[in-house]
Amino acid sequence: MALVDRYLHAVKFWLPRHQKDDIIAELSEDLRSQIEDQEAELGHKLTDAEVEPILKRCGSPMAVAERYLPQRSLIGPALFPIYSVVIRSLIFYFLLPWLLLWMGITIFSPDFRADHPGAALFASLEPWWLACTYSLFFNTLAFAVLDRTQARSRLVNDWNPRALPAELDHNRIPRGGTIFELTFSVATLVLWVQLGAFRSVFHFFGLTITLSSRWPYFFWGLTVLSLAGIALACMNLSNPRWTRLSASLRLGIDCYSWGLVYWLCRANLLQSLSGSDVSSAEAAAFVNSINFWMRTSAIWVLVIGAIVLAFDVRRILRIAPVA
Repeated sequence: MALVDRYLHAVKFWLPRHQKDDIIAELSEDLRSQIEDQEAELGHKLTDAEVEPILKRCGSPMAVAERYLPQRSLIGPALFPIYSVVIRSLIFYFLLPWLLLWMGITIFSPDFRADHPGAALFASLEPWWLACTYSLFFNTLAFAVLDRTQARSRLVNDWNPRALPAELDHNRIPRGGTIFELTFSVATLVLWVQLGAFRSVFHFFGLTITLSSRWPYFFWGLTVLSLAGIALACMNLSNPRWTRLSASLRLGIDCYSWGLVYWLCRANLLQSLSGSDVSSAEAAAFVNSINFWMRTSAIWVLVIGAIVLAFDVRRILRIAPVA
């Protein structure tokens, strides 16, 4: 039954990772046995309204998970699963990216190292240390206080089986996103070719812009990327579920695209600028500032690309192998 499956999925979320499957199998067997006994007594299949009292007697998902968790003193087992999720989210989605960004800037930005010599380099981490201390302390304090108030009882016991979220299918690919990706890839490719973007010299509003000799390589690289994106989008339209093949192709395309953008940022793209209303000094200053801005943006490309690739790898690992 869908309601039972949603209940089991909600319980599983709070369980210790190494015990999830065994506990859920035991709980599933017990629930279905109760339902079968009730159906035999009533002589018909139970509706969701008739299944609901059985789930109520079993307890809320957090209360059930609490029975399998080790006893803790500061934050009780009823609220500790929520506390654990909050702290992990805080670390992996805020504190860790911040630290990685600092490391990336330190490694790839000579100007930053020059501005923070010696111990000053580590002193620049002070805001991060303060964020760690305050966020962990106040979150822990809040949950400890909550665990000792009546709010804990209401949070754990006041629940409705019908309000449980549906089980999320991580391998389903939304068709809307696929259609957008296909449209964007085709439009980019068509516009790219129509503009003659493979050229290195462009004329806009009386200005002559000359790009680096490396620019045509980026043009053909982006063309290959667009064609690969179109092929993957067509594949996902025909089978709107992630497979090991399609997820691996997504990882490869993302590796290629972020590497291409990083290379472009480091390539000193703009070579010269000239125009009747622009002095040579102003043009040179503009060219230098654009190239400097792109070089400094390369670290952000690495950070964002690393996050995207981490999600791509996670998607591949989450796909169960075909038996």
